[in-house]
Amino acid sequence: MTDKNNWSEINNNISEIKDKIKNSINENGLTSDLKASLKNTIVSASTTLNELKRNIEKTVTDEEIKEEAKNIISKIVSELEENLHELSSKVSDYLEHNPSDEEE
Repeated sequence: MTDKNNWSEINNNISEIKDKIKNSINENGLTSDLKASLKNTIVSASTTLNELKRNIEKTVTDEEIKEEAKNIISKIVSELEENLHELSSKVSDYLEHNPSDEEE
């Protein structure tokens, strides 16, 4: 019985902590900070990959290799932007709209 009570108490404590963290995040506007941070990550990664593409354009002499490398980088940039945008939306939705999940 004691183990069962301990697990129940632990579960209640975890739920309380989760609620406090969620409320704190919402109260402090960290959701918008997180969105801004993710957007900055997208911009930074895209800039870096675009610089790589420009460097390839300037330095690689084999046209076939150059085009393949640029196409691969373009695909990476697009996928990265799409995934980070999706992640940003999911995190935002969770923090703003997800009701408190209390395990029983």
